[in-house]
Amino acid sequence: MAQDDLEKIKELFGKAKKGDKEYFSEICEVYFKPLHRYVYLRIGNKAESDELLQDIFIKAFDSVENSPQCDSLTVFHFYDVARKSVMDWKRKRKRVALSDESMENYSDGKAGNTDEISDREEFNNFREAMKELSDEQQDAIIFKFIDGLSSEDIGSILDMSARSALRLEAQGLIFIRDNLKMRYERQC
Repeated sequence: MAQDDLEKIKELFGKAKKGDKEYFSEICEVYFKPLHRYVYLRIGNKAESDELLQDIFIKAFDSVENSPQCDSLTVFHFYDVARKSVMDWKRKRKRVALSDESMENYSDGKAGNTDEISDREEFNNFREAMKELSDEQQDAIIFKFIDGLSSEDIGSILDMSARSALRLEAQGLIFIRDNLKMRYERQC
């Protein structure tokens, strides 16, 4: 996220902490799409993603109201709450495979019929490869390539150094590359 966005969000947090509920809705608008995408990609069920996302916002706002220091709240606060909520959800349930819902919410929607089938096959192959990564590697890949966060930002969210986050990203990408290569070779 751009530095301007970070400053805007810090300002919104500050105003929301002072009790102005209008700013909470602005914060929800800023975070809804990226957090929904993250939660959906991690648990794979749209209905449960929606439900979990509501809990994430409630937990995040509760922690904002109870935090003595607004300065400690950054753009990563919501990602941290989301990540921990997904981990809790996974502990309570068996690991859920991504459902066969359409991926049109996560594509540009301009592909033709043949392209859509090809995209779906590629997405399914990618999805299967992602499921074989560790939870931290999945988080790092999603944060980096879906949400566009830097390695420093990912390190902050995952409570590790930027170098360690970069290592997770690289290991995940190498595994996905090798896995997809093997799948495509089998298809030929």
